[in-house]
Amino acid sequence: MKKKHKRLLIASGIFFFLNCVVFFILTTLKENISFFYTISEAMVLPNNQKPVRIGGMVVENSVVHNESEVIFHMTDFNKSVVVKYQGILPPMFSEKSGVVVQGKILNNGIFLADTVFAKHDENYMPRK
Repeated sequence: MKKKHKRLLIASGIFFFLNCVVFFILTTLKENISFFYTISEAMVLPNNQKPVRIGGMVVENSVVHNESEVIFHMTDFNKSVVVKYQGILPPMFSEKSGVVVQGKILNNGIFLADTVFAKHDENYMPRK
């Protein structure tokens, strides 16, 4: 075998190996990715029970604290959704502020959140 053919064989072997590594990484990530949608986009998604992130504004006077969960309405100014969350809310969570929630949409249109992220603008200054 000529030297040129050996180099070509080695290069193609390395290329094949790297393609396999990238393929396995992408298939693993596919199962763990959570996509971000607006509320209007999330409501028309097929109900496949995969976790999604939706972003919007918390509706004023909609936050209800029960002993075990928090229920609030979220809107993107086109549609709104009821969000149920069990856990401690972030300190920056408030009414009329931006929020991103991660979880699943139930069949009755209620969003069951696993995680709540409070959003802030670029001028954020922490409390002293």
